[in-house]
Amino acid sequence: MSKSSSSPVRIWLDTDPGFDDYMAWALLQADPRFSLEGVGVVAGNAPLERTLSNALRIKAMHGLAVPVHAGCDRPLAQAQVTAQDVLGMDAMRSVGRKLPRPQAPVTPGHAVDALIAHVRANPGQIVLLAVGPLTNVATAFARAPDLPGLLKHLVIMGGSTDRGNTSAVAEFNIAADPEAAQEVFDSGIEVPMFGLNACRQVEVGPEHVALLRGDGSPAALLFADLLQAYTELISGRQRMAVYDPTPVAWLAHPEWFRLEPARVDIELVGRHTRGMTVCEFRVPRRAAPNALVAMQADGGAVTDWMMGVLRPFLARAAEGA
Repeated sequence: MSKSSSSPVRIWLDTDPGFDDYMAWALLQADPRFSLEGVGVVAGNAPLERTLSNALRIKAMHGLAVPVHAGCDRPLAQAQVTAQDVLGMDAMRSVGRKLPRPQAPVTPGHAVDALIAHVRANPGQIVLLAVGPLTNVATAFARAPDLPGLLKHLVIMGGSTDRGNTSAVAEFNIAADPEAAQEVFDSGIEVPMFGLNACRQVEVGPEHVALLRGDGSPAALLFADLLQAYTELISGRQRMAVYDPTPVAWLAHPEWFRLEPARVDIELVGRHTRGMTVCEFRVPRRAAPNALVAMQADGGAVTDWMMGVLRPFLARAAEGA
């Protein structure tokens, strides 16, 4: 992705916090390559009341000015699923410290309406980065069919070219609302897709937790407790793939990634395959491409960049976090 160093990439973040959502958001706030202009919250990792509470606590803790809007509280068609069985009831599993209770006030207006208004006011300028289920995005596209053509880019974390994490083949963000995902991939906008296959090449572990603990600020220690719990989500391991921050790294440093054009469709019917991202790479011979699918990532470069950006940001956080 080309960009001018003097002109930050203008971002609208659609998210369902979630620790790795928090990390992605912090990177967007911390790196001067980005101008984060709005946050829409969706149900996903937990019900909307919990993901919204997490977002408002993050905003309050860091003294952020970005507007945070509540979005859709359920999938378009299926029953709600969450990741609370893995991430904890508040989707922010910790080995100790938790996000502080004081919350910033939610910004008035539904996230879908706010997104539509902001993009229409800034045609061709806004990158929509969606790192949760695509319910808000699909709803916005349905309400405003002109919206895909007004975005600069739509970038998502979701899907997989091989293994899943919610089922054998389905990744959580897509499986949480497959109908929404299909509507987004059918919208006519080319979608850079960062799925499990690419994100699993970027891992965090004890060495990153130790760096934060060594910094010693209240925010760094809190983040270290959350990061340690995240690295220990899989029993017997102390390393974990970094999902939602990976497309942020691509927006900052595309040279660390390889993407391939593909036609992506969502399996909506299969008994064992519902929510699967079916990636047809034989384009344009077999199908017209609608996506750029991330295939390779320089994991070491990405994690070094993440820590280099996060540590000063956490050091600047308000005391008492």
